[in-house]
Parts: sequence; C-alpha cells; structure tokens
Amino acid sequence: MLRALVLLVFSLLALAHAPAAEARCNGSDMRSAMSAPQRTALQRAAAAVPFGSGNHWIARKGDRQINVIGTMHVNDPRFGAVVRRLAPVITSADLVLFEVTRKQARAFWDNLDASSANLFLIGTGPTLDKLLPAEAWDTLWKKARNAGIAPSTAKRIKPWFLTFYLADENCSPRGLFAANGLDRRIEKLARRSRVPIGSLETVSEAILPLSRRPIRDQLRMMEFDTGSTARNETLFVTMRETYFEEASAEGDILEQRQFLSALQGPRGEAERLWRNYRDDLLNTRNRAWLPRILGAPGQRIVVTVGAAHLPGETGVLRLLERAGYRLERAAF
Repeated sequence: MLRALVLLVFSLLALAHAPAAEARCNGSDMRSAMSAPQRTALQRAAAAVPFGSGNHWIARKGDRQINVIGTMHVNDPRFGAVVRRLAPVITSADLVLFEVTRKQARAFWDNLDASSANLFLIGTGPTLDKLLPAEAWDTLWKKARNAGIAPSTAKRIKPWFLTFYLADENCSPRGLFAANGLDRRIEKLARRSRVPIGSLETVSEAILPLSRRPIRDQLRMMEFDTGSTARNETLFVTMRETYFEEASAEGDILEQRQFLSALQGPRGEAERLWRNYRDDLLNTRNRAWLPRILGAPGQRIVVTVGAAHLPGETGVLRLLERAGYRLERAAF
C-alpha cells in the first residue's frame, strides 16, 4: 500500500514534501529469499494473470493503434535508456495520454479551495483522536509532530493522506528530481516534440475513491503502511525490480501476500480491505479511463499509466481487448 499511495501522491498532487535526511535503504527483493520451488510457484501464479508481464503493449483495431506503456511515477536512472528506446513511439504519436498531466496536477495543488478540503480532511463526525484508542493516538500524534504536523491538524487529516507523511522507508528517490519518473520524462519529450498531450482523469477523480472510504477502513490501511520501515523498504525494492523485469504480476502477488500476512485481525477483513484498496486505486479508474481512451482523437495514440494498471481481468489491456482490440507485446 505504501508504494502505491506514495506514487499516487507523487504523480497526481505534485507535493512539495521536504526530503527526509538521507538514510541507507535496507530493502531487498523478496524473491531473493525464495527457494527454487517457491520461485517456480510464483512464476506460475503470475503467468495465469492476463497480461501479467510486459511494460509496453500495442493495441490495434482497424487503422487505429494504441501504444500502452506502463510507468513508474518516481525516478530511476534506468529510465534514461527506456525513454531513448521509446522516443520514436512518442514523437510519432497523434496524442499522448497520461493519468494526469503535470500542469493539471500543479494547478490543482496550487488552487486548493474549500470544495476540495473534504478530499483530505475529516469534515464531520469524530476525529482521529476520538476514533483511535488512547495509546494508538498517542503514538500517531507524536509521529505527526516529528513530521512537522501539529496534533490539532493531524487529527483532522484523513488517514489515506496522512499515511504519506508518517510511513517510513528510505528507498524512494529524494531531492529535486524525485518525481521525475517515466511518465514525467515522456511528458517532457512530448512537449519538446510538440506532440499533443492530455489527461485521462482529474486529480479529484483519481483520489475520490480513496478519500470516500470509511475512516475506520483507512485507519486499518494506515496501520499496515506505518507499521514497519523494513517491510516498506522490502516492498519498494521488490516492486521496483519486478517493474524493470517487466513482471508486474509477480510484484502484485507478493504485495498482496505481504499485506494479508502482516495485517493483524481476521483474515476475512484483511481480504476485504485488499479488494477495496485495489478497486479504489486501480479497477474503478481503469473502467473510467476506457471510454476516454477509445474516444481520443487520432489514429496513433500513446497511453502512459502506472504499470499496475496493465495486468488482470480489469486491467487496461484486458478492457481494450474486450473492446475489440488485438494486443501485441512490444519492446520496452
């Protein structure tokens, strides 16, 4: 969850979050500790996921071609070579679509008003200091204070958003270019090449499913995300490496296993929270994007979205296939 929430905030809100002091990343790829049979079982499970591998696919229907590129929203030095390889695809496109363009994200964040406050703040009902047991609230407000947030403010911030400030891991890139992920690099190339660009959603549309979840569910998710720095670092490294191996389904399976095994409480509740989280972050948005992709002008379209949106029965690729497109994996 931490990985996805942090990447969502980087991508959509363009937050000016002060970098933490540099610390060593102690995360490792979870697969490196697996036995050969465990690794084989993981690969077999991932192979059963529709479009479970590949970061670049071409969808064709008649004379229309849609290149779908799975991205990461944070920086990695390997992206330089990726952009060079993808440059001919980008510069020859009639239109490049992003989840949200950088200009639109900045405009949203720079012009927040009262109508947007309910996305981030608890407007009515009990605040976090009343919802949490005394010991849990004591721990939370101290973490918030260390992050520069006054307890009087922290108790009113919705947990999905507060998680961004309180969850610890030292593996995400920091500094001026931290958010210079593949999507932003592609956007810069498209702008320089004067290729038209557009957004698949507004910032409000992207975060509304997360924001409207019951506060108690959000608190349970935050409990996982803020529970272990070591686990968060391991998840980040694992998801990053599965991405560059173009094995997104493996990363998704491992993230789910980690969540279900680590969250305390009944297994059924953990499974419900996971399903809702996936719906909020991926499935609801994928379905909303499809008509916008299909209705976009031009014969050669490029769609760049987070790699987690590609695989699965409700992934962007399967939705395009059901809309009559033929899919072919392409070089990344």
